[in-house]
Amino acid sequence: MKRILAITFLLLICQYSFGQIECQKYIQDYIPIDLNDAINYFECKTPKEVLTEFAKKNEDENGIVSVSFGTGMSIRNNWGLWARTSKISEYFSELGIHHPDDMSSIILTSLHRKLNGTYIDLENQVKFYKEYWAESERKETERKKQEFSKYKIGDLVEFSYDYDFVSKRQEKKWMDDKCYATAIIKDLNPEEFELKVKLKKSCDRKGIVILKYDVYDKVDGEFQKIEKDKTEIMKKGETRWSFYNLWSIVEK
Repeated sequence: MKRILAITFLLLICQYSFGQIECQKYIQDYIPIDLNDAINYFECKTPKEVLTEFAKKNEDENGIVSVSFGTGMSIRNNWGLWARTSKISEYFSELGIHHPDDMSSIILTSLHRKLNGTYIDLENQVKFYKEYWAESERKETERKKQEFSKYKIGDLVEFSYDYDFVSKRQEKKWMDDKCYATAIIKDLNPEEFELKVKLKKSCDRKGIVILKYDVYDKVDGEFQKIEKDKTEIMKKGETRWSFYNLWSIVEK
């Protein structure tokens, strides 16, 4: 009997020590590598009373737990979900989950279910977000098709200056309704929703900012931003492809 009690006591010590070791790895600025690791992180780092209150929350009809804006935002920012530079963001991407909001929702919903002893059901959580974005994309494509169908080769179109201005002077003239950039549609690409336009007029000899974007490249196995706000300029007389929504049809 004493031997059995001794073995039982030893097992309890080992389990306790193992739990302590597992929690010890969650140092400051630690970023989990997958869903289980994220759940363990919260269970180790969150005060018991906070977890208890969180467990009392209800899931909505889509299985999503309502949490404070700051909690989800903290996960998205501190765990590299927006930048897509962390292992946990790669983990979700491999599951087909690409939006940081969806990632943080799955993490918190899964934590909530574990605290309540219910089935996490990751498969159906992933399915919900995939179906949501598929339907959103379908609706967005239909909207673009309808808008794009109004453009015709030969139409005169006016630029909307969505990205930026090439100069303060151009910006001021545009604000005063004295700056108009116009182009002629030379070709259409309905598959990519692009117009091939020839710039006819611009209120600045430097031209117009036709595109602005951040440049990413793989550095040491991870994608990192290597150039911010890379700008492409289109000058008067030039012809190039651009997104249709940068241009509005000039009424004849």
